[in-house]
Order: sequence, then C-alpha cells, then structure tokens
Amino acid sequence: MHLDDRLATPLYQQLFDQLRCDIEEGARPEGSRLPPIRSLAADLGCARNTVENAYALLSQEGYVRSRPGSGYIVQNVAYLQADPDRAAQPPESLLGADAGRVRYDFTYGNLEPGTFPAAAWRAITDDILLSVEAVGCDAYNDPFGEEGLRAAIAWRLTTQRGIDCTPSQIVVQGGTQTSVQNLLALFDASRDRVAMEDPGYDGVRTVVERARFSLAPCRVGLGTDTFVADLEASGARLAYLTPSSQFPTCRAMPTDTREAVLRWAERTDAYLLEDDYCRDFRYRERSLPPLASMDTRGRVVYMGTFSKSLSPALRMNYLVLPEPLLERWREAFANSYSPVPWLNQQVLARFMTDGSWDRHLRRVQAKNRRKYETLTRVLRATMGNDVEMMENGTGLHLLVRVRDGRPQDELVRIAAEAGVAVYPTKKYWMDPAGHLSSTVLVGFSSIREEDIGPGIEALARAWFE
Repeated sequence: MHLDDRLATPLYQQLFDQLRCDIEEGARPEGSRLPPIRSLAADLGCARNTVENAYALLSQEGYVRSRPGSGYIVQNVAYLQADPDRAAQPPESLLGADAGRVRYDFTYGNLEPGTFPAAAWRAITDDILLSVEAVGCDAYNDPFGEEGLRAAIAWRLTTQRGIDCTPSQIVVQGGTQTSVQNLLALFDASRDRVAMEDPGYDGVRTVVERARFSLAPCRVGLGTDTFVADLEASGARLAYLTPSSQFPTCRAMPTDTREAVLRWAERTDAYLLEDDYCRDFRYRERSLPPLASMDTRGRVVYMGTFSKSLSPALRMNYLVLPEPLLERWREAFANSYSPVPWLNQQVLARFMTDGSWDRHLRRVQAKNRRKYETLTRVLRATMGNDVEMMENGTGLHLLVRVRDGRPQDELVRIAAEAGVAVYPTKKYWMDPAGHLSSTVLVGFSSIREEDIGPGIEALARAWFE
C-alpha cells in the first residue's frame, strides 16, 4: 500500500480505497484481520487518525467489523446483495422494558439509527475546515447554493435521470416545505390555484393553505380519465405531483397520464412541481422516466431530496427551475441567502464527487430492499387473505387494508396496545370522510430488518387472534 500526499484525494480516502479493493477482490478474505492501527500508520508514515478514519469508514460501509480485543475483521461483502431469505430473530418479549412502550415502530420518514455515514462525513468536514476552502465560511454564500454542490447535482440528474439541466437552474433548499413555500412566492394567491393529488402529502397541502392559495383536488386511483379531468377543471397554475410513487398510495403514474399532464401544462401556461422523493428506492421493475426528462417546453419544476437516503436532519433538498421561472426566482429572492449552511453544502458536494455517495447509496438501497422483501413476505405469511397490500415495489412504506372493515383508528389502537406502531392515513385526504377505510400505513425506513418479522407477527396476533 502507498499513500501520496501530492494527490487531491485525502490520505484516509486513498487508504480506504486500497483496502476496499483488496477486500472486494479477495486479497483480504472474510475473517482476516486488518493490521493494527499503530503499526500500519508507522509502515505508511502517516498519522494514526488517517488509519482510524479509513478503518471507521470501512466499518461504516460494512466491509469490516470491529471486535474488542481482535481489531478489525473483514466481513462478507455479499451483504450488498438483497437476501430475501435472511431470517429475523424473534424478540425476547413483545414489549420493551417499559410496559406499554412501542416495541416495533413501523414509522415512515425517519431513517434507521446508524444509517448516516458519520465517519466519512466527519473526515470530509475536517479536511474542508483545514483547507483553503474554509474561506467560504467568512462570507455569505451564493443564494442559489454552493456552485460545487449544484454542479454535482446537475451532473447526476443529466447522466442518471435524463434531465437536461445546468447548475445555474438548481437552487439548494432547506426541505420540501421550504421549497414549496418559496416556489409559491412566484405565483399570486389572489388568482392562481394549486392542484394536488388527492390523497396526497399533507405537509405540502399545509404549506399551500398557509400561503392562502386555493386548492383543487385531483382524484388518484379512479383512472387516468378522472385524474386528467379533475386537472383540466382545476383552473390551476401549479400542480403538485408525485409520479414515480404517488404518496401515499404507492401508485406509479402511467405514461399516458404523464403525457396528458404535460400537454395540459403547455396548453394552460401552468407548471408542474414533480416531487421525485423516492426514485432511489425501487425494488422490482425499472421506474418510468421523470416528467422533467419528458418536458420540452420548460413546464416542470423538478424537486429532489437527500432526506430519504442520507439524513432528514440535514434539511437539504433542491429545485431544478425551468428557464421561464429562473428570472422570477432571482427577482423574488434577490436579497435572500441560501437556507442551508455553507459547510453542509461543501461536505455534501465532496461526498457526492469522491465516491462516498455511490457507496453509501448502494448500502442503503440493499438494506431497504431486504427490508421491503422481508416485510411483504411476512405480511403474506402471517395475514394472507385477511389483508390487502397496496404497494408498487417502491419507496419506504406500503399501505395495508384489513378486509373485515374495522376502522383504521381501531386498528391503530389495537396495534399500539400490542407494542406495534402503525399509522392512520385519513390525514392524506382533503376530505377525511372519503379516505380508504380499514387502511393503515406501514413504513420500513426506520425499523431494524431483524425486527420486521417479529413486529408483523405481533401485529397479526393483535388483529386476528
């Protein structure tokens, strides 16, 4: 192994890459030990923290495991492939230590503890703060966001999602609700309406209502004709859509519907806000192209997020503005600054360009695929024909409808009494009276893989025994 301090790549990253390559190619087989930190640092002529950071990153990515008294042991890297037969271990008891405490939380949105790549993030942060790039913390940053981050996002959208865009069209924002609130500033609440899928994400609906825009519901699940007819009758200037995996029903918007909504936007001089919140997580067939990749008239505002794959706590997402809206945005926010701190943007830009992002995303995708397959398999095995699963092999949740007609509030209550948290769905309908009865949301983004089987078994006992 050799480290070259003349290269732009940090020393810890060079060491990590060499060790990772050795492990993947079998030069360091499963069960073998990495050299002790002190001796390897001496051999390479580098600081101990360089080796520590590289080992910590290998551990974070799952290549090695730290064992007290044994050092770092090479693991089986086949974990990167989904393993649908991986067995879950039964818990010692249904509830936690405290009586009534939720033992199995099938929440949606939060990530499993340990998902965040803390070692890599810390190493990049240290490197940036100790480099000349740190001068950026002495001044207000670009209101559109750091140029390096916007360039990294634009490159990935162009090469991986077929969206023809440039860094100048990208605006770094502080989360979905902030993005929608700022986008609405380009429209006039006194005359412009906003169309939304019904059911749809209540967080966006709240922002629209607070901004005093009138809402036009477009019904989902009744066929393309009904949805398009609702959109045509809406009189809206902006429509909020989740076409890759409609929230919360998990339906994918068909190609003919996508073409119809693009024609509607062109004909009525309206815009489509495409929230592509879960494109990173697809477990069966390929997803259809984003609306933004089909848009030839500048009618789609594309919105992406890092909350589902990296961290919801960082509050980072972005908008890709079509050319007709760019000048309006510059005028509206001429005296504003980016809502995302400079350091977080710089670290994410480096994370996306030095290989860390791809490794992290592969690891998270593999883990969520295993969770999805475990969840659907155990639901079928334990509840069978008693329930209907509503899912499309995408995202981080599915809906479960109990066929016996019990109201969802009762189902949620019974589950909670058994130490299992599942969630009501009424709030996603503009008119709660029209919601799907007997239907709850079951997420798998936060729960541990080994807890899914026991949790669903506990839920089946609570509901049906």
